[in-house]
Amino acid sequence: MRTESESDLPPEAYAVALASLPSMGPSRLRTVLAADPPALAWERATEGRSVSSHDVARAWRRQTSHGIRVILAGQPGYPERLSIDPQAPPVLFCLGNPAALADTPTVALVGTRAPTRYGIGVAAQFGADLAAAGVGVVSGLALGIDGAAHEGACGAGAPPIAVVAGGLDSVYPRRHERLWDRVAASGVIVSESPAGVPTEKWRFPVRNRLLAALSDVVVVVESRHHGGSRHTVDAAMERGIPVGAVPGSIRSATSEGTNALLADGAIPVCSTGDILVALNLAGAFVVVPPDAAGGRGTPGLPPAPSPGPDRQVYDALSADPMPLDELVRVTGLDLAELCGGLERLSQAGLAHDAGGWWERA
Repeated sequence: MRTESESDLPPEAYAVALASLPSMGPSRLRTVLAADPPALAWERATEGRSVSSHDVARAWRRQTSHGIRVILAGQPGYPERLSIDPQAPPVLFCLGNPAALADTPTVALVGTRAPTRYGIGVAAQFGADLAAAGVGVVSGLALGIDGAAHEGACGAGAPPIAVVAGGLDSVYPRRHERLWDRVAASGVIVSESPAGVPTEKWRFPVRNRLLAALSDVVVVVESRHHGGSRHTVDAAMERGIPVGAVPGSIRSATSEGTNALLADGAIPVCSTGDILVALNLAGAFVVVPPDAAGGRGTPGLPPAPSPGPDRQVYDALSADPMPLDELVRVTGLDLAELCGGLERLSQAGLAHDAGGWWERA
């Protein structure tokens, strides 16, 4: 018989407790919750174990104390594009605004954790351009291409969407703590792992299917031949989601994977326009704003950005072009954050790229 405190717990609390069990992976959890309501599923899964309603309440408090929203499959707020997926997570954990997962055009920008400067610049540019065009940029908040894509997208327009492997109470990687906060503030971070669950290695390839499932198009910016991006590509192809790849030097190991994808028939992506065309062909119709087509709208210089990383970049620029290395030294920002800021300033008409050297407009 349930206690009074136990009866006060919502169904989501039991789903959280189930997901927190050490032996409960996403696939088994999907099977368990498909057979029974969460409370009954918890009773059956823990029969004979030394657990109680206190464990359920503790797991539930861990989510709510961090502002994490828990959405069960079939409930209001659960993303429509996930609800029809054959491997849909039965429980989704969200930090930020789940409305960012609404049925609007989305593009996953993925790639290696050890990109070249070229790859970082391209990812940041695509992130800023796509967000400005009203397209949600989906990525994994990992080091390298993922982080650069979200650095470009944050504050540029459409809310960014991040899909992470571990619990939302622990920032991973730690170097992205500030970016994590910015994505949660302007968009949403989602996971199928409850708070308290560590970011284990096996969870990354499993979560990559969600990167694909939440996207209308997947674009690989840079990747080694057998890089982790292949998991996202395979998941996209299984779902009939178009895959694009950015061409790279045949002498660069970080372009081996993308060049191989192009040889296998992936969409060549040489500009933001190529991605927007792919979106339209996929049925996710996008109206290209004048800025994305090269225009600047009304004449006159817009105001300087508000205090923050973008203002640091803006203040470091002058009429004399500066290379990226010098801007990294002057601003103290890492390369991905710097490139994201430069692309947003470029979108706003405040900065200009002069052949890899940047100057204030």
